[in-house]
Amino acid sequence: MIQSIYDDMWQRFELALKHNEYELDLYLSDLENDTRRGITALAYLNQGNCSTVNEIIRFQKEVRELEPEQYYHPSNELHLTVLSVISCLPEFALTEIDVNPYIDVFRSALKNAGKIEIRYQGVSASPNCIVIQGFPTSDTLERLRNELRTQLTEAGVRVTFDSRYKLVTAHSSIIRFKAPLNNAQQLLALCQRYRNHDFGRVVLEDFELV
Repeated sequence: MIQSIYDDMWQRFELALKHNEYELDLYLSDLENDTRRGITALAYLNQGNCSTVNEIIRFQKEVRELEPEQYYHPSNELHLTVLSVISCLPEFALTEIDVNPYIDVFRSALKNAGKIEIRYQGVSASPNCIVIQGFPTSDTLERLRNELRTQLTEAGVRVTFDSRYKLVTAHSSIIRFKAPLNNAQQLLALCQRYRNHDFGRVVLEDFELV
């Protein structure tokens, strides 16, 4: 199921580049005035296997040689999204909500959560970003996500998860488009070379609510 989602993403990416219909995130060119905020449960990849993160960075560098004007997530920003509790919204502020119930649910859900191992293999993309395909090696991630969904719903707090689609993948976004591409076909060819590349595995046990 997860692979089919990545394959669908890739097909949309190919079409977007072919027809010059890729999407730019203009906020990334003016980060100081980016007012988008939200609440996300995540795990940073740099707690895991350094060689995996280094392999991802190596791929980023290859893309940067072709497309230096895009946004490249720094190594300390690379992460796995466990659950986007409240999607990023313009002008959203934490003062609009009571954060304590969210923190309580997060801590409660983590009590029975084990380590999460992700195998990162292959590149996929959407019309606005390039991602590394992630595949959980067990159902630990799915169980944690479902526990968060259940407890947040029971708590009656404001959420937006699953409003567009239910998050089931384990990808990590690594490059976002913020400027016109120099050569879409060269970029596509490079990504195609990494379509099934083995980036390695990470074991995640530290999770944050940000």
